[in-house]
Amino acid sequence: MINVPPASFRVTPYGEVDAVALENLRDGFDTPQLLRLVDRLDACSLEMGGTTAIRDELLRLHAMVLTIVEGIALTVPAESACIWAEAESLQTDLEALAFARFGIHQNEAAEHRTMEA
Repeated sequence: MINVPPASFRVTPYGEVDAVALENLRDGFDTPQLLRLVDRLDACSLEMGGTTAIRDELLRLHAMVLTIVEGIALTVPAESACIWAEAESLQTDLEALAFARFGIHQNEAAEHRTMEA
């Protein structure tokens, strides 16, 4: 029989997280990396017409991570916020952005081929 230890979770203002994973994050997670991603996303969003919704979601997630990982005071109200739901929503929006960006590049490539012909 396999001996599986029980999961240990820590309750945070934004939902439960795995206690071991949280400690590992606290030891080595680079929260400024999320801010650098925001800067890169700004450049991409300008290319696509200037949408800011994803940027706002990323900054909200960054604030939540600062609270959970680094113990910073809450800046995002915790009443209805769940870090997992925020991350999942952001992932969906980033996938849609990537799909749209891919479509733009496909159209540009097709136009370029048409001009060469």
